[in-house]
Amino acid sequence: MNKFASLIFTLSFLLISCTNIDAKVPSASNEENVQGFSSQRLSRIDEVMQSYVDEQKLAGNVTLVARNGEIVHFSAHGQRDREAQLPMTKDTIFRIYSMSKPVTAVAALTLWEQGKFHMNDPIEKYLPELANLKVYVSGSGDSMQLEDTHRSIQIIDLFLHTAGFSYGFTGSEVDKLYQASPIGLGKADPETVLAELAKLPLNHQPGTRWHYGVNTDVLGFLVEKITGMKLGEYMQQVIFDPLEMKDTGFFVKPENVTRFAAIYNAGENGEATPMQNEPLGDFLTDPAVHNAGGGLTSTAGDYLKFCQMLLNGGELNGVRILGRKTVEYMASNHLPENLVPFGSGSPGEGYGLAVSVTVDQGQVPYMSSNGDYGWGGAASTYFRIDPKENIVLMSFTQFMPFGYHPYHNDFRNLVYQALVD
Repeated sequence: MNKFASLIFTLSFLLISCTNIDAKVPSASNEENVQGFSSQRLSRIDEVMQSYVDEQKLAGNVTLVARNGEIVHFSAHGQRDREAQLPMTKDTIFRIYSMSKPVTAVAALTLWEQGKFHMNDPIEKYLPELANLKVYVSGSGDSMQLEDTHRSIQIIDLFLHTAGFSYGFTGSEVDKLYQASPIGLGKADPETVLAELAKLPLNHQPGTRWHYGVNTDVLGFLVEKITGMKLGEYMQQVIFDPLEMKDTGFFVKPENVTRFAAIYNAGENGEATPMQNEPLGDFLTDPAVHNAGGGLTSTAGDYLKFCQMLLNGGELNGVRILGRKTVEYMASNHLPENLVPFGSGSPGEGYGLAVSVTVDQGQVPYMSSNGDYGWGGAASTYFRIDPKENIVLMSFTQFMPFGYHPYHNDFRNLVYQALVD
């Protein structure tokens, strides 16, 4: 065989071999695709979420993903009450704690749309107990130095956590006062809670910093003052009934208690351990104060309706809760550049009205989209709305503290890695 013939033979063999290799590669078109998600890749969510249960990190959890208005993943793993051997179910009721904040924000925004208040109104215009507040400067105890506010707290500050109120979660001098106050001790009643709050110094001058605190709780009192209704009653009227959120409220009805999940915290080795003295009481009776910042209970299915309403621009199934531009306003970053990110542990995140907002997806340490928004609850409930991808994702469990296990980060990545369209 001459050199030319040998070359032709070699090239022909390589061409045939490559053709055979290509023929063995599965076609992507054969993979089941649901609203742009690979079903095979979505199944990874179940594997990882079940591993958190198997490793005793969580007693159980519920995960849900919807795109283009269709649920593409909805699973329950483990148990809602491990000690009672009750399985986790899709209709399990959870304490959603700070996921109450976006609901309160929406309730307040329905009033804003009606011209009942303006965002730059001073809060004392409606709640005079909060006039003439003082701001912490330095010192402690009897030697604590305070100063007058440079401007009044504006209503927008309550939505953004820039008012200067705190929560009492840290060992700061201001938080020590919170912890020792009737508010921190759970002894304040509806008639005195604002007066007691006014005795505490602000953590910083209004509008100058982002600081997580009882801002949304104050927003709830504003709603009650304007409407003349208890917060839960107003939410029932303008949000829960219209959206058919039948399992959401400030306490669990007696007929639904068997669906109410037990709550856990971290044991000696990080394992889920039954929690004693859970925050905000047992959620079994209607509380005197409807805690606007953390008092709601709900199910994944109910909260999906709330999220889908927002993703749809304020409407669900022909029922409109907010106008489209109102939702855009809520879901936009309102913090100035010097306050972004809003926290050291939230790179790439700004803050809207009671929700964090991704402003630089390249800085976020997990997959995301610019403009996605959401929040979480103290017992590790979590949601995110992505208008760019038209996705709602949420994961619900009952474990404190939030972020102890990185299951939210895992869940978020598991959702986005399944997108194949």
